[in-house]
Amino acid sequence: MENEESHPPEERPVQLSNRRNLLGLSLNSLLPLGIFVAMFAFFSIFANNFFTVPSILALLIQTSTFAILSIGAALVLVVGGIDFSLGAVIMLSGSVVVVFATMGIPIWLSMIMATCLGGIIGLLNGFLVVRMRLPSFLTTFAMAMLIHGFLGFARSRAPAARASVPDSLGNLAYAPIFRMFRYDATGARVMVFPGISWIVIIMVLIAVLFHLILAKTRIGRYLYLVGSNTKASRFSGIKVNRVKILAYVLASMLAGLSGVLLASRLVGPPGGAAGYEIIGIVCAMIGGASLSGGVGSIGGAVIGSFILSTLSMGLTMMNTNNPSLPKLLNGFIILTVVCLDQIRNRN
Repeated sequence: MENEESHPPEERPVQLSNRRNLLGLSLNSLLPLGIFVAMFAFFSIFANNFFTVPSILALLIQTSTFAILSIGAALVLVVGGIDFSLGAVIMLSGSVVVVFATMGIPIWLSMIMATCLGGIIGLLNGFLVVRMRLPSFLTTFAMAMLIHGFLGFARSRAPAARASVPDSLGNLAYAPIFRMFRYDATGARVMVFPGISWIVIIMVLIAVLFHLILAKTRIGRYLYLVGSNTKASRFSGIKVNRVKILAYVLASMLAGLSGVLLASRLVGPPGGAAGYEIIGIVCAMIGGASLSGGVGSIGGAVIGSFILSTLSMGLTMMNTNNPSLPKLLNGFIILTVVCLDQIRNRN
């Protein structure tokens, strides 16, 4: 166990690294941004109806869940860990928020409770990985299996609740704000802009919030220092265990929020979120995060999410005859990202 009772960082200052890639678009993030712009331009030209307001709004909604998830995955990667339970947390929190909503609990309170449940899973993961010194890969994978098993058992004992889901849950996705109308010559009201979903607004707020936290607070500096050099961070007085556990808690809370938003989109429990943890990790790595820890980018993670979502949506709108093509390309992207990460770490 590590001794957490050390002098505060104020008494033992530490020289911070300039590689705070999580705070903005570094060189590692500018390349993915260029790829996204080129991909968006390509599909705008060759995919039917891709560059239209409804399609762009649909892309924003589809990407929001992945973006929030990838931000959480990036936090764990930055401290040198990895969390394979995030997809299972999405399913758990998404199912729980539906249960709470059908029980008549206000939707805002249901969202908070379901998100906090994700945080509890993250706290347990962090305790096992940090305090018990278990491998993060196997520990979080085992946690995912436990959650999947629990959900399977619970669903076998209870009927589906989709038919009784209140409208307030679906309103997060399907009751947009900032709608614009005009009146034609006959006096009829015509929609000019269909509005922005609350899911997109929440995604933007989360991205801005974590950018500010990491850019303006001590927590952001500690995350980088712990991921870059754990021993030096401990000697400088940073409570390394707490920082690592906090990363797991925040990641699982964001996964829980993603589950809530996905449940809103589906107006029911998100039963198909298995494998989402891989998407979140890959999106973070596309944006510059590394399996070795110490680097990453909030902006890059969001851009990585848009790259994968744009690829999937664009290929679908191009009416590709082979439904396996998106999976093939995603697999190629994952393999390429991992290879580039290993090459970067060797240099």
